Amino acid sequence: MEHPDPMVREGACEALGLFEERAAVPALAVRLNDKTNWVRSSAARALGQIGGDRALAVLWQAMMERRNPKASHLASAIAAFGPPVVDDLIALTTEPDPDLRALACRALGSTADDRALPALEHLAAHDLARTTLGGLVATAAKQGLRTAHRIRARATST
Repeated sequence: MEHPDPMVREGACEALGLFEERAAVPALAVRLNDKTNWVRSSAARALGQIGGDRALAVLWQAMMERRNPKASHLASAIAAFGPPVVDDLIALTTEPDPDLRALACRALGSTADDRALPALEHLAAHDLARTTLGGLVATAAKQGLRTAHRIRARATST
């Protein structure tokens, strides 16, 4: 996890996620601040695979601290926790910060949970606030809706 080569750090994160190694949560939390984006993404994905309260708390804290404006990897990892996180993500859609609302939209879409759809539809139609990177919250909500509908369609076709 401390290797100078980012590809090695990324591989370590992936392995820990595959093994669902709960003892690795603190080390993966450190990698959420890695200087390399794909290592941060791998660490977040691994935390989502590991699951549990500690991993979720680490991901949630990192997203709320907004250390990285391109934190969709955190939203995706949080969405991996499924139904238990939906209510908290819906609550996040009312935060004053447009970056957090946009991240919540991405995560909610990935859950494809029925409870998320009304919040996403509302934001898609009404939230024209701009994120730090210049995107609209409404656009993130529309992307979340498309993701949710795609996941739901796949689930019904199998």
